Amino acid sequence: MFAGSFQAAGDSWLLYTDVMWAKISTDADFGPFGGTADFEQTQIVATALVGYELPVNVANMQLYATGGLRYQHNKVELGIDPVFFPAINRSGSQSWADPIVGLTMHYDVNSKWFVDVMADVGGFGVASDITLQGTATVGYNWTDTLASSLGYKALYTDYEDGRFQYDATQHGVFTRLAVKF
Repeated sequence: MFAGSFQAAGDSWLLYTDVMWAKISTDADFGPFGGTADFEQTQIVATALVGYELPVNVANMQLYATGGLRYQHNKVELGIDPVFFPAINRSGSQSWADPIVGLTMHYDVNSKWFVDVMADVGGFGVASDITLQGTATVGYNWTDTLASSLGYKALYTDYEDGRFQYDATQHGVFTRLAVKF
């Protein structure tokens, strides 16, 4: 899996984008008569947001209302090769984009430590029935230009188009290195 993000903030505006690429695969051998099965799924998720700073009266905190799009692409390949029957190979892919709205918050605990939280909801039946994403990180400013953080991210999507159904939650711990300029 690979993920990366870019954020620019200034003059009450926020621009944010992130991309995630993931590939999972497995294979199996069938019992005593033999045969194999192979499965592979590749996924791309890209989010682009524009935010505007809300006038909150809390020291060291910036809160942004955000809106944008989330694009998702899934490709699946399945191969079954039993010993006594013909092999079966199937593949398919599906792509869609959802409008999303949310909030993004940055809070400086002190000059070194900070907390970032993002949450959004989208889909609204435009493509997905619903898509939800949330992240929370605790970070440390090593210098004026370099920071790192440790966080947790969760993404849920419920999408259906004809015979294609995707109802999944992905979540896990991540680290981030930020270069400020």
